[in-house]
Amino acid sequence: MLNNNIMIYLRYEFNDKAQADTKIASLHTTDAEGNEICNVNAAFIRLNKFVMTEGTYDSEGVEITAPVLSEGYALDVVWRDLDASPYGWKTYEVEPNNPKHILL
Repeated sequence: MLNNNIMIYLRYEFNDKAQADTKIASLHTTDAEGNEICNVNAAFIRLNKFVMTEGTYDSEGVEITAPVLSEGYALDVVWRDLDASPYGWKTYEVEPNNPKHILL
């Protein structure tokens, strides 16, 4: 699975931030001196929730209808030197129907 110069961008959705943090932490180990070592080359972009439907507001900014937020906790990851999700991450991979942003 290791292939130098490959970079992939994938989105993941977890139940909550704690679950996302646990998955990120699982990619780290500790050496004999107690130093934390990341076992992958990746950049994590924490997105939290997305506004699926905008709220409505009156002319004075008072909320009439609350916005509808996405379920779960979203996380974008740029994986370097991998051509697919690492072990244990594929389950959480999602393909947004209408992405609010993209990375170039």
